[in-house]
Amino acid sequence: MAVTLGLDFGTTSLSAVAVRDDGSLAARETLVHGAAIPGLPTGHSELRLKTLHDAGIELLGRLAVAVRGERIAGLGFSSQMHGGLLVDDTLLPQTELINWQDKRALTVPPDATRDLWTELLDRCPAAALEPTGCRLSPGYLGTTLFTLHRLGTWPARATRALMVADWFAARVSGTSGAIDPTNAGSTGLFNIRDGHWSEELLQAAGVPPTLLPEVHASGAVLGGLTAEVAAATGLPVGLPVCNPLGDNQAAVIGSVPAAEPGIQINVGTGGQINWPLPRFARLPGMDTRALPVGRFMCVGAGLVGGDAYAWVQRTARQWLAAFGIERSSDEVYDVLNRLAAELPTHIDGLTCDPLFKGSRQKPHARGQFQGVTPENFSPGHVALAVLQGIVAGFYSFYEAAGDAQPAHLSRIIGSGNGLRKNPLLVQELARRFERPVFVPVHEEEAAYGAALLAGIHTGLWSSLEQAGSVIRLKQVATP
Repeated sequence: MAVTLGLDFGTTSLSAVAVRDDGSLAARETLVHGAAIPGLPTGHSELRLKTLHDAGIELLGRLAVAVRGERIAGLGFSSQMHGGLLVDDTLLPQTELINWQDKRALTVPPDATRDLWTELLDRCPAAALEPTGCRLSPGYLGTTLFTLHRLGTWPARATRALMVADWFAARVSGTSGAIDPTNAGSTGLFNIRDGHWSEELLQAAGVPPTLLPEVHASGAVLGGLTAEVAAATGLPVGLPVCNPLGDNQAAVIGSVPAAEPGIQINVGTGGQINWPLPRFARLPGMDTRALPVGRFMCVGAGLVGGDAYAWVQRTARQWLAAFGIERSSDEVYDVLNRLAAELPTHIDGLTCDPLFKGSRQKPHARGQFQGVTPENFSPGHVALAVLQGIVAGFYSFYEAAGDAQPAHLSRIIGSGNGLRKNPLLVQELARRFERPVFVPVHEEEAAYGAALLAGIHTGLWSSLEQAGSVIRLKQVATP
């Protein structure tokens, strides 16, 4: 039986899968990478590239052991979107990975009266922003490149900007580096409607066209695995290495059958609500993104997801530690979930808007609790209010879409570890949307989607529809 491999570079972990041609998993590996760099200036968020590279090589080696004796058709990648890095002509990094959580664009330079993000948006013609499907935001690669120039921190030897999975794919294939429409769109500088870099936005951001890689189809074969990487991992020399795509689109491909008209909600560190569009269109407050192959989807993308609930857990542990009580994160989660599950859904009037780190539309916003009384601010009340706040954020996108809501919505398809590991969050989704929630039988949907796309381009499946037909879903909650 043939398999195809997928590797996803996440914000906190790397995940890798080997998918058989019948859709079952031959192997699944996850590694918390610990690449976040501590002690950076306020607003800076970076991941150490060597740590990510070494973790990627390690996971590929684990997959090679797990599928020994089986034919491997190809190797696909996905990665966290928006952030990126700068390299020289030899792909040697000139920065670390400046990720999507970075907010240095909110800096007000000494020679200015407004922050750099606002300055950049004022430079951008509205007509040029429209076909990108999004608005340049802090943490987007286009915004970061402009910010590095304005702050005078541009590396002298930097000649190319890449996303992290694009850099890794280039390294393991010995190629110069490429990008696909999904990742190009996440920079904020790419016209996804017409399929090219936006000259007007490049000029506004001060980015020379030569800095950006060529755009190739999502999942297209870039080259073959080098002998050096083959020796380090145990994978075959020349194994087709495929063009990476964004983790949002990869998770959709890896969890939603291609003909499914319904809503997909992904919860990882952040969160997104997505549904397909018949053609390029813009919905108020939502992004439009490229979706392989030749499709589009609308996306309600926020910074609020699993990390908001993790804030409750971290805060509870800090309070306990202050009284000399040490508990593991799993123990605290278990207690919070139990206490929250015992409460009525109206939780005595307590509500939470969990924008603890702001949002893309409102980066300066912060979290709020409302309706606090002496009786309703227990650990269980706070936990459930935050979970309901996360779901309310997703629902607000759906509600605001009006006539553009997906027709014949029979179910919600969920994905992401932040959702899988919290049954109470799943139940809240079912209650708020009044639809059953399904999740794929397999885990690591982004890595799975990258593997499916690689399999299409290397002949394991003939089309996206055939590849999507191997996805198996299970119901996990009812309204």
